[in-house]
Amino acid sequence: MTDLPRFGQRSSQPAVSCPRHPHLPAVSVCKRCGRGTCADCTIHTEVGTICPECANETTRARTRRPSRLAGKSVTTWILGITTVVSLLAMVLPQIQSTLLYAPVLSSSEPWRLLTVALVHGGLLHLALNMFSLYIVGSPVEQALGAGRYLVLYAASAIGGSLFVLLWALFDSQMLVTATVGASGALFGLFAAVYVLQKSVGADTRSITVLLAVNLVYGFIVSNVSWQAHVGGLLVGAFVTWMLVRLGRPRAGKTQKQQQQTTVIASVLVFVALIAINYGLFWLLTVFYG
Repeated sequence: MTDLPRFGQRSSQPAVSCPRHPHLPAVSVCKRCGRGTCADCTIHTEVGTICPECANETTRARTRRPSRLAGKSVTTWILGITTVVSLLAMVLPQIQSTLLYAPVLSSSEPWRLLTVALVHGGLLHLALNMFSLYIVGSPVEQALGAGRYLVLYAASAIGGSLFVLLWALFDSQMLVTATVGASGALFGLFAAVYVLQKSVGADTRSITVLLAVNLVYGFIVSNVSWQAHVGGLLVGAFVTWMLVRLGRPRAGKTQKQQQQTTVIASVLVFVALIAINYGLFWLLTVFYG
């Protein structure tokens, strides 16, 4: 009878030391595998504490499930909406003129920073971009999840437009040059593949070569907005790095708390991008009078 636990007493005690940090005592037990966890390794969830290994397995299982919206992936929705709007804009020029981007309109019509990704300069341009989205978008969406994927896509599109605006400081003709296409958003997805592969120690040579070839192509071919490529690439890389870091299990934080932090950080990214838009436009007015 003396071996039975009394009321309020644990039936099993934590391990003497943490298996990951043998020099530290275990302060809890993983509710899944039963291994001890020290204060640094204990991951708090809404239903108990787990160890980092089990937390990582949960994260991997969650990211393997493709996100769905009304039975379709987010990539499919973006592809479908962009295709329909682009085709309509080719038939109705007023749609094209309403959604395209030009730096001179950045202050009065800031929505164009994003809507530029919905219109294209012809069937070939549309087909190439949508094929790239189909190939690259789904794996990135599966890795990040629907919400974070949308943040990445939208922020990269805006980032591409902002770099076009920035370049207008060096080339006054860019002020009234119209830009169309989802290239900025797509280069953000390419950058995401690189960051995601780098974060897990995978071989990044293939995506590096692909990025290099596409960047060079934008510089040597006329009527291609290499500025949007560079802007989307830079913003996409930063946003993916941020989302990956915020998505990792952390000791002392529940999954819900981490999701809240990610939402706040994502909102701040868009606030910063809009602030940069107006800041750059103000510099243009000062520079050109």
